[in-house]
Amino acid sequence: MEIIREAELMRLRTEIPFPHYIFNVAPTANFSSPESAHAHICSVIEDTRTRGTTLFWSVGPTTSPMDLGYYLEAHGFEQVMRCTGMTIDISLLREEAPVPSGFTVERVTNNSRLNQFVDVLAENSQMPRAVAEAMHKIEASLGLDQNSPRQRYLGLWHGEPVATTTLFFGAGVAGIYHVATVPQARGYGIASAMSLSALQDARWRGYRHATLIATPQGQSVYRRLGFQPRAEYNVYMWTAGTFNHG
Repeated sequence: MEIIREAELMRLRTEIPFPHYIFNVAPTANFSSPESAHAHICSVIEDTRTRGTTLFWSVGPTTSPMDLGYYLEAHGFEQVMRCTGMTIDISLLREEAPVPSGFTVERVTNNSRLNQFVDVLAENSQMPRAVAEAMHKIEASLGLDQNSPRQRYLGLWHGEPVATTTLFFGAGVAGIYHVATVPQARGYGIASAMSLSALQDARWRGYRHATLIATPQGQSVYRRLGFQPRAEYNVYMWTAGTFNHG
């Protein structure tokens, strides 16, 4: 996994061809001119084509130009998702969310739990085993230090791993990512319980504010915890080809 930082663009790049934004994504871009936008987009497309991967590009209130989405579409990107940026003052966290009987949350602290964490993410996104193995190598390379700015959480229901979430700490804010629940455990309030537990840990670590990007399906879950919508984001995709799920 590489984090490529340029003056006007940042992106995360891997060699994994599976079409999921956690593998290849441009989360932020601030182009100084139309010519710069065109040149960077063409360069990124060529790199993605050469690697045979799929790239996701997030466009929101902090990206520029304001019509960046039109530039992407003109270069063959397709809009695939619309999400909402949400924030919460953790001191106002609503902690009355019901927790299913037999459900517990653990911070991932060893390789056994890390394997289960990756397996849940993979099942949630229908990733083939080879992709899950590649993702495990990436996750393992990031370590398990309890003081790391990246902390993972695993939800266990009657001892079985069924849900995940990840916290990223930076700039005085806790960011929630990778909220996933396996299909057979959905509809029981588990995503809410996972987010609540992670936010409580963030508060214990001294953080007062948290952010996340919610899909339309997830907004109601986060509103019940006290999150408020702040901004809209569009996600665009460009793919080098059809991924073989076999």
